[in-house]
Amino acid sequence: MSERQLSVRATDRHSFPVRGLVDLSRATYQSTPLAVTEIRPQVFSFVGAGGTVTAVGGSLGCAVIDTGYRPRVDEIRKAIASALRQPPRWLINTHWHFDHTDGNPTFAENGATIVAHTNCRARLSQDQYVPSLEWSVSASARSAWPVLTFDAPVAIDLGPQALQLITQAPAHTDGDVAVWLPSANVLVMGDLMTNGSYPIIDESSRGSLRGMVRAVEGLLGLVNSDTVVVPGHGPIGNRDSLLGFRDMLRTIEGRIQPLIASGSPVAGILAAAPTADFDRAWGRGYVTGDIFVRMILAGFGLTEEAKKSSAA
Repeated sequence: MSERQLSVRATDRHSFPVRGLVDLSRATYQSTPLAVTEIRPQVFSFVGAGGTVTAVGGSLGCAVIDTGYRPRVDEIRKAIASALRQPPRWLINTHWHFDHTDGNPTFAENGATIVAHTNCRARLSQDQYVPSLEWSVSASARSAWPVLTFDAPVAIDLGPQALQLITQAPAHTDGDVAVWLPSANVLVMGDLMTNGSYPIIDESSRGSLRGMVRAVEGLLGLVNSDTVVVPGHGPIGNRDSLLGFRDMLRTIEGRIQPLIASGSPVAGILAAAPTADFDRAWGRGYVTGDIFVRMILAGFGLTEEAKKSSAA
């Protein structure tokens, strides 16, 4: 991708990359090599080709958590087969976004049962529009829809591993699920955590910064110094990684809330640069500090368009 394509439109309301943030993420997922790591015996991560994929083997079958970006799905499936040498029996979606669910039909056609939060199925089965990303999404084919859904914690026994599927209040989306492997001491976060980059917060799916902070703080109770933490994007982490992510979110929240309470306009909040000292560490991906603040404000219903409408 050229420097020109990565330039930013300074005049539009989002200041997003010229080709759009979603297109930029797709280009990243297309070009990043797939990194395969055995993070625990019979627990593998597949990083780079979309949202991180985790595969867990067991005597009662294999479970795959998320599926990656569509053009890379065959590559991911072959890597899982090489790592575990057993076909996936279960496919768990941590939420509905394309980089975590693109491979649903392929896995289902090959015998996997798709499992997800009730709201994940609802989002996949209907057209979606994410205003903060200017992203229109058509309903997925029925073969991509989860066939087993839940809205309270459930468990899947793989023998000897048990996967605890922990539902969350709206955070990244309204259909987030974290997956806890207690015997392996592994926590799979989905996009409730990104390691080394700002997360997407999908306000169209009731996502919010406050929800993200609460979800992370709740899951920290499961984690100790030996826990492997698998983020939705970025390198495999640990408790310190998760604490650093939580602290970044909480600090930025503490800066933005008083600005909102004082009635500052969106432009004024952006000018205050509440993420400035975090941008070098966390703004290295396709979500810059400016875009992250706009997403946060959208979660509060605050956009330049809303301000203009109220003024009229």
